[in-house]
Amino acid sequence: IRKIVIDNGTVTTIAGTGNACTSNCDHATGTSAGFSGPVGITTDGTNLYVADAHNDTIRKIVIDNGTVTTLAGTGSACTSNCDHATGTSAGFNNPYGITTDGTNLYVADYGIHRIRKIVIDNGTVTTLAGTGSLCRTNCDNATGTSAGFYRPIDITTDGTNLYVLDYVKNRIRKIE
Repeated sequence: IRKIVIDNGTVTTIAGTGNACTSNCDHATGTSAGFSGPVGITTDGTNLYVADAHNDTIRKIVIDNGTVTTLAGTGSACTSNCDHATGTSAGFNNPYGITTDGTNLYVADYGIHRIRKIVIDNGTVTTLAGTGSLCRTNCDNATGTSAGFYRPIDITTDGTNLYVLDYVKNRIRKIE
């Protein structure tokens, strides 16, 4: 995980060993912390939140001291019954995109075709949208867990709505 100072272009590594870590990657600081396929990042100004895709986890980095912990995810790909769990009991399958509204994290869970919500304060994970199955046809105009996605890969928010890149369907989807 790299930091770039916008004014002068200085690049600093703040977390990650530079090698893929697949077990015991947690509770380290800075360049001693391991990741495997970090693909999405967002911040609330105090912490960085990273979608660590190949570890099937959402990682938290305290900006001031570089401490890295797992906020959510078991560390193994979840294929069913992934919902309504807390913290490291919650399942993900290749989480990619991640954004925050300051209270919650929203994750594009690529492998199970869902948009997940994590309450930052307590780590509760729920599915906001997506059936959990590949949606090949008639994917639009549904609500919540009735809406279909086919590999959601990235996500952002304007503070009111979520916008999702539905990769295979070549669409940008809006969640109100």
